[in-house]
Amino acid sequence: MALRSKDRRIDRLLVAVGIGFAVRLLCLVRDPLLHPDGPAYLRLAANLLHGDVVRVLTGYYSPLYPALVAGLGALGLPLPLAGRVAAGIAGLAMLPFLHGVVRSLLGERAAGAAVLVAALHPALVKASAQILPESLAATLLLAWMAALLAARGARGLAAAGALAGVAYLARPEGALLLPLGVAAAAGRRHRAGGLVVYLGAGLLVMAPVVVALHARSGRWELSPREARIMRSTGLSGEKTLLGAVRQEPVAVLRRIVAGAGRQLADDAKALGPLLWLPFAFGLFGGPPRGEQAWPLLVAGAFTALPLAINPSPRYAVPLVPLLLPTTAAGLLALGARLGRGAPLAAAALGVGLTAQALWLSHPFDRACWEEVRSLLRTRYGADHALVAVDGRFAYGAGWEAVVPDTTDPDDALALARRTGTRLWMTRPSWIRGWHVPTQAKPAARPCGGTFVLFELEDQ
Repeated sequence: MALRSKDRRIDRLLVAVGIGFAVRLLCLVRDPLLHPDGPAYLRLAANLLHGDVVRVLTGYYSPLYPALVAGLGALGLPLPLAGRVAAGIAGLAMLPFLHGVVRSLLGERAAGAAVLVAALHPALVKASAQILPESLAATLLLAWMAALLAARGARGLAAAGALAGVAYLARPEGALLLPLGVAAAAGRRHRAGGLVVYLGAGLLVMAPVVVALHARSGRWELSPREARIMRSTGLSGEKTLLGAVRQEPVAVLRRIVAGAGRQLADDAKALGPLLWLPFAFGLFGGPPRGEQAWPLLVAGAFTALPLAINPSPRYAVPLVPLLLPTTAAGLLALGARLGRGAPLAAAALGVGLTAQALWLSHPFDRACWEEVRSLLRTRYGADHALVAVDGRFAYGAGWEAVVPDTTDPDDALALARRTGTRLWMTRPSWIRGWHVPTQAKPAARPCGGTFVLFELEDQ
């Protein structure tokens, strides 16, 4: 009887993996438009292939995903394809971890429902076809939680701590898993020695990046993003979040409160309207208790703390799997109420999720990208550079992307002067009210005037 139950469990997971693979492959075949940050990750992977490890360790973007892309590139895959394959593999690897976590918290039926939803979920499917680390970050979050739930002693806590460190290498906010893991392990009455082992393992994995950053800047920081975020949000003249907290704690608190609200809305959008009702049923029908609440508490901690400083719809994607246990519980509760109508409702949900996952959103962006790429190549030829916040335009033309830290036009011109770049593209709304200097000559207004391309003359 136990063997038959195990077979059913494996069958559900295999079905979900098979469906997930098919939908993600279809999404990949449709060639979704590259994300604006995609070229930067590919450039880091190329740096690794050329042996420039220090640049990758100390770069603005976290090093783990570019390292995976570089590894696939070393096997012969073109880097753009390697980036999408790495994200796709990570997206599929997430499903077994999700199944294990939900099964341990809510049982087999909820686990089956959760992985089937994850296999079709639009945000997770699209992230698996992008050149971005979100799929990898989601998988590591679940792997960390699975290891923590399974930990029975110091060895298990060491594995969980190491995974927390690896999550930091995928995205800097992954460092939050260190204190969260300590709190969870203490709640499970692990010994103090085990907590020290957990922290030590995590810090050991994080050390190469943290030490390399300190050697470069002279500051102890988790990411070079801190200085850019402090500057772009107007929080402080400080270059680290810790420094901003010391200098302007009230301003930081205001920013977190406002940002948490925005990020919470982004989390809800990422989960998707089709799943709002099941999530509400799971949350309020029988509120999760004890360890069952772990996924929601972790998602809430990320939303209210690191992501609130710099909220973004993209950053909500790794949190979606943490919302699926509650969603799965709600689906089971709704199924019980619907009775014989449950299979039809489940089929309709599956069709709706699949349609959303395969829908090519933002067709204007694709058309605009094609127009700008053609403009740059036909008018200026090859082997040039372009200053633009969106690195896709230069990448599409085969040029070097020179990406400013902000949309401020003075920053862009200063960067162009430092790098000797003669072309700059921006949005008219970003330079409204700004005096255009005489050395910046408007050359084109592509995409119906959505952008303006400047030719920069020597001063």
